[in-house]
Amino acid sequence: METMISPLLNILNELYIGTENDESWVIDAKPGHGFTRAIKTISAKDASTPIVDGGSTIAAHTYHLKWSLDFAMEFYKGNQPTGNWPESWRIKEVNENEWADLQQELLNSYHKIREAVAAVKDWSNPYLLKGTISLLPHAAYHLGAIKQLMLAVNKNSQQPDVIDIFA
Repeated sequence: METMISPLLNILNELYIGTENDESWVIDAKPGHGFTRAIKTISAKDASTPIVDGGSTIAAHTYHLKWSLDFAMEFYKGNQPTGNWPESWRIKEVNENEWADLQQELLNSYHKIREAVAAVKDWSNPYLLKGTISLLPHAAYHLGAIKQLMLAVNKNSQQPDVIDIFA
């Protein structure tokens, strides 16, 4: 099982942190393309800006991922938590201090889950294995979502004197 978990951890690292070299399986092989590094490049204002009325924000996706990692961590501790999915989307707007804290909290939650996955010795519980594997597409989905939100927010916040060649 270790031969399967090591690549899983590498891809999880790629999604949350990014790559350090030319090897990449899911994201651009450039520094800054993992979730936690990508969100460091934007302000709290941009992280709190929906691109459509009632739409999600980068801050919301970030909090949702942090919440979901904390929720998953309870299973690795041997607990059976009951989740409140709407709670995972409660943060939509942040100020600069809250944004910095949320980014650090996500990074901390990622490191905890990574350590927990690496420490598992018995993978005989199919729910534990399925839950662990599901961490990958969940992170990939939200990384793709925030990358699109970042493009839209950056485009909307351009200065009026900047010419958009795609307009």
